[in-house]
Amino acid sequence: MKIFYSFLTCLFLSTFLFSCEGNNGDAPVIPDEPEGPTIIQGINALVNPSASFAKDDGSTTYDSPAKLVANLLTKAGPEIIKGLGYITITDKEYQEIKDFTDQLVKDVEKPFDIYSLIFKWVATNVKYTNGVNNDPYPVFKNQQGICQGYANLLTVMLHSQNIPVFIANGILNPIGGHAWNYVYLDQWYVSDPTNNGHFLMSDHSTYGHLIPLQLDANLFEDEQFVFNFNEGHLNLREVKKSDKQLIVPFSTNEFQITSFNPDTELPSNIEEIYIGKNIQTLGESLIGLESHAPSVKHAFVDAANPKMESYGQVVYRNSFTYYVPASATIIQFKDYATLDKNILKSHKKVETVVIQQGTKKLEAYAFEDCPNLQKAYIPEETIVDTNAFYGVHSNFKIIRGIVKN
Repeated sequence: MKIFYSFLTCLFLSTFLFSCEGNNGDAPVIPDEPEGPTIIQGINALVNPSASFAKDDGSTTYDSPAKLVANLLTKAGPEIIKGLGYITITDKEYQEIKDFTDQLVKDVEKPFDIYSLIFKWVATNVKYTNGVNNDPYPVFKNQQGICQGYANLLTVMLHSQNIPVFIANGILNPIGGHAWNYVYLDQWYVSDPTNNGHFLMSDHSTYGHLIPLQLDANLFEDEQFVFNFNEGHLNLREVKKSDKQLIVPFSTNEFQITSFNPDTELPSNIEEIYIGKNIQTLGESLIGLESHAPSVKHAFVDAANPKMESYGQVVYRNSFTYYVPASATIIQFKDYATLDKNILKSHKKVETVVIQQGTKKLEAYAFEDCPNLQKAYIPEETIVDTNAFYGVHSNFKIIRGIVKN
């Protein structure tokens, strides 16, 4: 019993002495610090603008679309009207309507009297009817239609008598969507045959219930640009020629341009677009740049623009992704907490996307139908849902880390 006790005592003392000797004789053991996040450099996802934005020239703006249109038309004059606009009608149908109209107005000569007879006939004889063809000829033959039909027929009949006329689409307050006409006689008039309404355009107070959003006529044209009135804005509709760097103009004919929504293809040499502080929209129901600017790689927005901003090849509006240039090959997104479904969809040129630190999650189908997308740089802590990248390149891979530009 004594021998066993002595053995334990010796074992304890030797262990204690060994431990003390280790601490005194060697440097203390410090556990490894956790490794920091992987830093990735050389991606160059952010590109700085190399040109200037259009300067504020003090041009005129209007809060009321009706007042803006009235001033635009006063400046532009009736010469802007070319043909029948978007109306669909055959030569034979047009001639039949013209023959009828000739007989209707054969006893009057003054343009105002001719207009008054035609307006009265359309307003009186056409019955408001839903679910019918509103092209002018069916409306003429059947004497049925909705507001678009009334406006279409009035346009053809006045056109047959060489009276300048075009169609406006917008809002009939407080009811909803509506179509009516602008007619030039000795001056501009607002003509609403559906509701038997005829107003002097300069007297805005008489037709405040009519809010124009789109005119079926170009307003101004020069060697480089064509402008129209679209979605309630003076809009840059067509770019006929430009350098590699397209600087969207601030104004035309002393009116501030507030929309850039082209409906024809931009020249193929344009690679960069510079959007000034004047531009409030690139389109609401349809963003023309998405389908009409195939060669654009970079879009820059003036930091003074109160409606939009640009970052990493992406234009944002109200903090949401708004427009991505069709030829951008590398795109860096802002640090949203979540990148939702279709943050980028059907982009055919993008090869690399960069997700910033602070993004917590990529939802399913965040990136869809991007066949050339091969790399995604994503922070380690970001959750990537199944199918977050769907319809991408067969060699697609995710690279974890933080990109430093």
